[in-house]
Amino acid sequence: MITIKPSPSARAMIRQLLGFAGLFYFAVQIATTPLVVVDPDIGWHLRAGQWMVEKGAVIITDPFSLYGQGRYWVAYSWLFEIIVYSLVKTFGLAGLFVYTVSLSIAITTVLLLLIRKIEKNPVVAICLTFLAILAMGPVLQTPRPWLLTILLFIIELDVLITARQTGNYHNLLALPLLFAFWANIHIQFIYGLFVLGIFLIEPLIEEVLRPPFTFNNIKSAFNYRHWLILLACLFATLATPYHIHLYSAVFDIVNQTGAYRYISELQAMSFRDITNWLVLGLTMWAVYLLGQKKEARPFIVLLLLTGIFLSFRSQRDVWFIVLSAIIIVATSRPSPSAESRFKIRKAHMFVVLTMLSLVLLMKKHSLSDVELTETVAKKYPAKALQIIKTQGYLGPLYNHFDWGGYLIRNLPELPVSIDGRGNLHGDERIEKSIKTWGGAQDWVNDPNVTGAKLIIADVTMPLTSLLRFDKRFDLVYEDKVAALFVAKPTKIK
Repeated sequence: MITIKPSPSARAMIRQLLGFAGLFYFAVQIATTPLVVVDPDIGWHLRAGQWMVEKGAVIITDPFSLYGQGRYWVAYSWLFEIIVYSLVKTFGLAGLFVYTVSLSIAITTVLLLLIRKIEKNPVVAICLTFLAILAMGPVLQTPRPWLLTILLFIIELDVLITARQTGNYHNLLALPLLFAFWANIHIQFIYGLFVLGIFLIEPLIEEVLRPPFTFNNIKSAFNYRHWLILLACLFATLATPYHIHLYSAVFDIVNQTGAYRYISELQAMSFRDITNWLVLGLTMWAVYLLGQKKEARPFIVLLLLTGIFLSFRSQRDVWFIVLSAIIIVATSRPSPSAESRFKIRKAHMFVVLTMLSLVLLMKKHSLSDVELTETVAKKYPAKALQIIKTQGYLGPLYNHFDWGGYLIRNLPELPVSIDGRGNLHGDERIEKSIKTWGGAQDWVNDPNVTGAKLIIADVTMPLTSLLRFDKRFDLVYEDKVAALFVAKPTKIK
């Protein structure tokens, strides 16, 4: 019997292909959880996209809530909303998976290619990419515009790191186009501008820290052409329907600190999940590696410090520290004596592996619109909404913060009392709503309760139990998810 032993190079290529396949299969799988279709904010994003497509215009004043009627509202993710609405219109609720899976694959690809430029060993590059995707897993499972922010952020890092490695800064000229797109997708384009700023200020910092300090050295390190690119990027972010008003939304969000106490995605990591500990581990690893260096470039240090501040303040931004840390880890490894001949970017298996993963996971999760609708109905008041439509109950409507997005999309005829658009409702209204639904002492006098004609209540909320004994309302319907309360007719004296 003749046995054929593969050569060492063939075995290495097989290992790399298996790692490559496993990485992308994991990237697809992590983006196909039920969390995708039960995201609390995706409803208002979809409704906003539908409104803009049907009206052929962007939203200027809020059409979805009682509080927002006539108020100026910057829908800063307007292009994302049109994209995700178009996907859902085409594919049904499975369109949300199309979005998350596509972005998960794209993020994995560009991150792998970026790490591959730094780390010459393809197996190590695959492993580092896997660690990063695993650590970012929770934010990759949500159909939100920040997935596009992560993708564009990695592309920006690629441009900046390549310019630093090669000394060729011509690719920076592409950044204004990137920021023009980014500003129409998500408000976190501001992170990208900040990173570009610290990249450009790095030579100045190095000159300040390098003795002897002279102003002539500072002057020689200042490259006005590079700073003109930053200025061009700033102007590019104004190429949106909201122009300068986009920055008013940025300032509103920066000043809105109360939301960090009440909205779960804005709160710090709880360290009840393995991914939180992985984020911490990557951060400590990066700090240790920087501490081992005799000299560390200011850009990478400031990038890490920024990531620590943002990501340990809000779990929504863990991707920032993960990407910063993984870049530091990759750049701190010793260079191998010879580069592998296997080029990941030329691997023709990418499309095949991606399509195979999609087919297998679509079959596994049975992503039919009927089953996805049933998944949503287990968390949101689908049956209660049918009763409202059948009986013709009218508002004003009072609802919980987490249900606002769902109601905006599925009960468009009744404006909601509140929803997840923090830049519209503000800290005070969000805090008041959460306290009332928690059964705070003054819940009886909450104007939103006293003025409501219809209350859609989560059966697990304390306020729901209190309303059962409130003589101002009648309980007209209840199931395992929701209870409906209708205000009793006011007696005329």
